[in-house]
Amino acid sequence: MGFLMIFRTFALAVCVAGAGCSGLRIDRVLKSADHDWVMYGGGPERLNVARGTVQPPLDEIWQYNAQGGLLGSPLVRDSVMILGTLHGELQAVNLANGKRLGYKILESAIVGTPALNGNYVIVTMAGKLETLISFDLKEGKRAWFFPAGPIESSPLIIGNNIFVTTLAGILYCVDKRNGEEVWKFDSVEEEKRVPIRSSPASDGRIVTFGSDDGVIFGIDASNGILRWAVQTGASIFGTPVVVSGVVIVGNIRGAIYAVDVSDGKILWKTDTGSRVFGSASANRTTVFVGTADGVLRALDIRSGKELWNFTAKSIINSAPLVAGSLLYAGALDRTLYCLDSETGKELWRYTAEGRIKVPPVLWGDVLLITSEDKYVTALRPQKPL
Repeated sequence: MGFLMIFRTFALAVCVAGAGCSGLRIDRVLKSADHDWVMYGGGPERLNVARGTVQPPLDEIWQYNAQGGLLGSPLVRDSVMILGTLHGELQAVNLANGKRLGYKILESAIVGTPALNGNYVIVTMAGKLETLISFDLKEGKRAWFFPAGPIESSPLIIGNNIFVTTLAGILYCVDKRNGEEVWKFDSVEEEKRVPIRSSPASDGRIVTFGSDDGVIFGIDASNGILRWAVQTGASIFGTPVVVSGVVIVGNIRGAIYAVDVSDGKILWKTDTGSRVFGSASANRTTVFVGTADGVLRALDIRSGKELWNFTAKSIINSAPLVAGSLLYAGALDRTLYCLDSETGKELWRYTAEGRIKVPPVLWGDVLLITSEDKYVTALRPQKPL
């Protein structure tokens, strides 16, 4: 079924696409597919790997103005794109034409990327009260809320549980069905807590994240018990990736650590010489990470050896997207670069509306680029003449 045909099946109980009205209700069940993008990084391991690829050159098919800052990635399921803005709006957009389907104003700024749980959207917010909510897209209303305190990270869903890190230095595990607390982990004593801006990642057994005091934590997903902790010596803002039993994350002094997900043993450490603000991406053998000096590096997962590097014209502070043998990486010079993932050779580039601070997302043959904090641009391979 094509995008336009899918769009004609939408029955919105509150408003119609592009009407600009307040209210968000999609009166149907969103059908799932393997290539859906349902949480930050594409899955619990936060690998930023797409199910498929798109070969450049790509053409712009539409551009959407969210009219509010965007620091989280778009989510996509069943041709519906979901966004959260710094104005506290949860928005739904028709992927076929970039028209707004509706929006809901929530309590406070949405800094992280929400997560999709069937027809429910799990949203984290930076306010003080209702900062973790489950929003029912079919009913157009909040299903439940949990008062976790200010959150500037992205939720993680594993089975029936949601994991969130907070600016109060706490990791919560919450039942996704009713919003009830399952357990919580305090990173340190209350008087010594520092913010956690790093989103949790997991292999299904261990939940891992970094903190402002430079520690990488490994927490048992089933009971919240600390299994290991590694001090890196500088704040960690990026989200770890978990690949082949290895946790990889960088800190703001430019050190990239790889530790064993089971016991926290340091496997290798690489100094890039430049600050690492963002997250990485990884396939089975290689991790790709950008730094503040504009360099994108490919490192061997087992040894940390640099395989190649590519220099952009500005800072790279978001994860690249792995799409088959290609990498799509954005930089603050408003450029989206397409590279060969094996060699780092530049294959194509695209000039965006503004600076690119958010990882690209691929759904089907549509590549979504978030730029200048409020625009989402949809690109698709050029049709043969």
